[in-house]
Amino acid sequence: MIKKALKLACSTIALSFLLAANPATADANTPETLKRIYEMRTLAYAILSDYYMFSGLEGDSRYNREIESNVKQFEHRLTQITDSGAPSAKLSTLATAISKWQSYKRLLETNRADFLTQGYANARLVSELSDEAVALSNSLGAVYDALISESGIKLSQFTQYTRDMGIIIQTVTAEYAARSTSSLGQVNVITINEGGMDNQGKKFSALLQKLKTEGTSERRIFKLVDQVEVKWEFIAKSIANYNENAVPFIVSSYGDRITSDLETIEEFYSQQLQAKK
Repeated sequence: MIKKALKLACSTIALSFLLAANPATADANTPETLKRIYEMRTLAYAILSDYYMFSGLEGDSRYNREIESNVKQFEHRLTQITDSGAPSAKLSTLATAISKWQSYKRLLETNRADFLTQGYANARLVSELSDEAVALSNSLGAVYDALISESGIKLSQFTQYTRDMGIIIQTVTAEYAARSTSSLGQVNVITINEGGMDNQGKKFSALLQKLKTEGTSERRIFKLVDQVEVKWEFIAKSIANYNENAVPFIVSSYGDRITSDLETIEEFYSQQLQAKK
């Protein structure tokens, strides 16, 4: 009986070591986890954009609901990437991202409550909310990079193009919403986009051209890329001239549509890469 128990224990330990050492098992969820982290970065800025639309439109209930929906989506993904079985769970960079989210959420709730009870929010706290959004996104970027480095996974360059574009469009949309809906935005949100919205717009356009010239000729995806270009061209002038004829609702709406299109394009390239393995 003792020998049987000992043999079973040894077998269990051996199997545990085998599973831990097996890269295919350890990294099976890495692509999906990376996607979730990317989506969390875009959600962080979408929440900020929704807050500025909410406050700029005098507590518009639609954007209040959007904030709540995006917070739930963010926290759902946070639960997934912190699960003990997730490949990101033991990364040292994850604790910082969790802390940054907690700080961001607290400030968001404070600013929303202030606006709903007073009709306005504290300018300093609104500025801090923008800063926390940037810090949260950067901390998630560190988790993303660490997971790629430690797993050794290779992503399609087009997957990375679309994700970079998705983050750019959300940061630009957030800053535009801030600048065009609130006097606070004129001075407090410059740090959202490094180098300014114009510089980010140029980066977006350059990546878009790479998608068009270097990407697939598959009809459905090529058409989607073309639609992204049309939507981008429609709002690019408004973004460049945010002080003239502000149209925050249009920019916000088109920004979300572009993000959705990019996610579809990204999914195509991710599946294409998996099919080659």
